Amino acid sequence: MESVFASILLISGRPTQPFTGVPPVVMVIFMVVSVALIVLGLVISRKRQSWLEHSQITEGEIVEVSKRYERSDKMGQSPIYFPVVSFSFKGRTFKIESETGMPRISQVGEKVEVRFNPENPYDSTLGTSSIPGTKPGLFFVLGALLLVASAILTAHAQMPIALK
Repeated sequence: MESVFASILLISGRPTQPFTGVPPVVMVIFMVVSVALIVLGLVISRKRQSWLEHSQITEGEIVEVSKRYERSDKMGQSPIYFPVVSFSFKGRTFKIESETGMPRISQVGEKVEVRFNPENPYDSTLGTSSIPGTKPGLFFVLGALLLVASAILTAHAQMPIALK
């Protein structure tokens, strides 16, 4: 491990000195950031659960299908279809477009289920299990990886030089 750091220092043009470990301040910052990421994941998870508990399900109708292509699809061989769904709530009509595309075309007039927030019907998603917003799993994984990495580096810095 020390030879890797020495090589990096040599390449960067800095004087080569034996690697003495990561400063404790950096490890504290890593741990604070990792705990903050995990807490943010918990907050987002609770918010999504609350949205799921307070939302309602209704039936909507596909009124339009927008067709798009990925930037990498130069020949236009693989279109992605985004259905636009109309649904009614309390005498008002709302339209939403699917956040995720589908490889097959949906038919205009096709009935689909819509989950929406009754306090703000624009806050809605297609399907009964979809939840709008960021998924918390990424924050949990990044927080856990950063926490493990900082714990390993802290343990490595605490080891007596003879064991390294």
